[in-house]
Amino acid sequence: MSRSGGPLIELSVAEVVDAINACPKGKGASHVRSPFPSVSIDSRTVRAGECFVAVSGERFDGHDFVEEALKKGASTIIYSENSVDFSHWQDRIFLQVEDPEVALQALARQVRKRWGKPLLAISGSIGKTTTREFIATLLSQKFKVVQSPGNLNNHIGVPLSLLQLMEEHQVALVELGMNHPGEIRALTKICNPDSALLTNVAAVHLEFFSDLEAIASAKGEILEGLPQEGKFFFNADDSWLSGLASHFSGQKISFGLENEADIRISDYRLEGLREMNFAIDAGGECFTAAVPFVGKHFLYNIAAAVAVAVSFGLTREEICEGIPKLEVPSMRGQVHQVGGEEGDPITLWDDSYNSNPQGLQMVLETVGQLSGFSRKILALGQMLELGSSSPELHRQAGQQVAQCKADLLVTVGKDGLYIGQGAKEKGFPPEKISHFEDAQEAAEFLVKELGPGEFLLVKGSRGTRMDRIVREIEGRRGR
Repeated sequence: MSRSGGPLIELSVAEVVDAINACPKGKGASHVRSPFPSVSIDSRTVRAGECFVAVSGERFDGHDFVEEALKKGASTIIYSENSVDFSHWQDRIFLQVEDPEVALQALARQVRKRWGKPLLAISGSIGKTTTREFIATLLSQKFKVVQSPGNLNNHIGVPLSLLQLMEEHQVALVELGMNHPGEIRALTKICNPDSALLTNVAAVHLEFFSDLEAIASAKGEILEGLPQEGKFFFNADDSWLSGLASHFSGQKISFGLENEADIRISDYRLEGLREMNFAIDAGGECFTAAVPFVGKHFLYNIAAAVAVAVSFGLTREEICEGIPKLEVPSMRGQVHQVGGEEGDPITLWDDSYNSNPQGLQMVLETVGQLSGFSRKILALGQMLELGSSSPELHRQAGQQVAQCKADLLVTVGKDGLYIGQGAKEKGFPPEKISHFEDAQEAAEFLVKELGPGEFLLVKGSRGTRMDRIVREIEGRRGR
């Protein structure tokens, strides 16, 4: 990925050399007074004039692509290995560092420091990306907002997100992800947030944590980097986050649906899959709103976005104008109509990006409220990284399936079998359960099985590739 635009904010090559502790090489290094260019870590997309950082991953070494980046016109190279030959590129700048990844992070930290405006760090077990995008939509009513692109939320993605910062931006929203203790702490040190938001603590990445308390503790690392006057936005319906808030000395702003909160959403109702209406209580000021999508889980994302918007000084009118503009991110609850040339279309709820026990429970709760379809079919893939708790958590999910008035259950992946077991334990007819080892097999079955006027929910962990089902149905049944 590369950052679009011109040079980094008011940083010269000399300032970057100091920030990343680099040793300039080659004759081009004499241009230390020049503005430092935008940055890329991908030799396939690097553009003329950009800086290529030779970071390495599990399956590649960035140094293998330095030559390609130079041929494409990269003006600057940040690298570590002595094998890099710069003798034929005398007009380019070569900055040798101990570790290109660490240098990328240090550069991003320096850019964020120089930019110096409000930055909100967003994390949580579920709903980070949707919450971030909802906040961006509302704040854009009043501010020039920059946010993490896609789900770039790790040790590489966060620096790349920060390298998007431009002088014109007034607010930054940076998403922080994790699957091990200490990651949030490290990311917070890179982005240096003024405020932080946590969506929830749930059974995600249990393979790497002993229990929910350990996950909450790891998420709580986000508060360590906040200044004394920093703000903490948290879900008041999550007992783990309420516990973190009780020990936070800065300003606390809560949101939720059930418990008392600074921003509380209530009285929600669905108009099929087309619209969801609800009431908002924002510190005693009450008003109603509607969005063109449905799902109880989305109400938490909306409540969080409203909490941030109020804190940033948006008026009720600005918030009400922004809420109808909210859009569900790709593969996170989008509803598609497929076919329909020879009857009613198939209604496809694409939630294939990821899955976890708590998120699935809330989606199934919404599915249980839906009516007007000839059949409701669930295609549920296994949920990954749940450790030794995986069989029981999948079985519990199956028990919830039995309560949501579904007509057919399709499970995918090894642990998907436990979803079927749980459903049968609660009375779901065994003959209405089909299991497949992978998503492609399930897709082949569903393409033939689905009929006009039917509803299909597709959800599963990213590694289960449930999006294949969506693509096959849209491609072969027509969209």
